[in-house]
Amino acid sequence: MKEELMILKILRQLLKVQTDQLLALLKMLPADLPVKEEEIWLHTNEVMLIFQKTRKTIYNWRKSGHLRFRVNGGTCYYLKKDVYAIMKEEPGG
Repeated sequence: MKEELMILKILRQLLKVQTDQLLALLKMLPADLPVKEEEIWLHTNEVMLIFQKTRKTIYNWRKSGHLRFRVNGGTCYYLKKDVYAIMKEEPGG
């Protein structure tokens, strides 16, 4: 048990060092770095606002394959271009 705690402490310190290094590298990137439209990802809440639909509806679209997504850190994100393509399909879109 004592060894496990020691290993966890070491891993936590390593993770902090790597996180700090990554943040330092990100700060070196230019603030106006161009982002391609196809690389913009939207959070579920943003998609819900765009469509004025519930979380359950967005989930059903995801489950049926109607809306592509990716999961990052337990959170679903959707490609902006896919969201707007669906908007064009929707009545009144």
